[in-house]
Amino acid sequence: MTTSMNSFHAQIKNWWIPALIGIALIATSVLIVNKPLEAYLGLSLAFAVLVFASGVLNTVFSIANRKVMDGWGWYLVLGLIELFVGGSMLMFPPLSAEVLLLYMGFWFAFRGTMSMTYAWMLKQVGIKGWGWLMFWGLLTLVFSFLMVMNPLFGLIGILVLTALSFLFLGIFSLMLGLELRKINRLLA
Repeated sequence: MTTSMNSFHAQIKNWWIPALIGIALIATSVLIVNKPLEAYLGLSLAFAVLVFASGVLNTVFSIANRKVMDGWGWYLVLGLIELFVGGSMLMFPPLSAEVLLLYMGFWFAFRGTMSMTYAWMLKQVGIKGWGWLMFWGLLTLVFSFLMVMNPLFGLIGILVLTALSFLFLGIFSLMLGLELRKINRLLA
């Protein structure tokens, strides 16, 4: 690895937070596939809770790593946006069900873009697994555009795309956490 590791010049704190988010996203994907009829109604509540929890965890992660990670502010912005979106969906459930697809599509687009940005940052510091992280971020972005541009897929299409988007983003987050753990071990 190079000596100019601006983003990772000290140990990354709480590497397990992105991994935990990934596990939660993958579990949500499995639930959507197993309960398709109940999924849409429950999806707005589950999505609101997940986005809110992700906002809390990303905010904590960004603040804990503000002194050791360049770009920590993007995690803070992401966390604050997720807190606002998740909180508004929890406070107004009927409206949430109506605009769920737009919320989800834009959230997945933002997360997919952020995922690709962080994959690129890992490439810049010489991490070999960055290509897979970029791949999962790109797939998340593609599926988010499909959700926003053509919401008339029908319930099954929406649920499948939603489950896949959660799965891809979950795989990315889990892999990111594991890559950060590797960095921790290298720097320890």
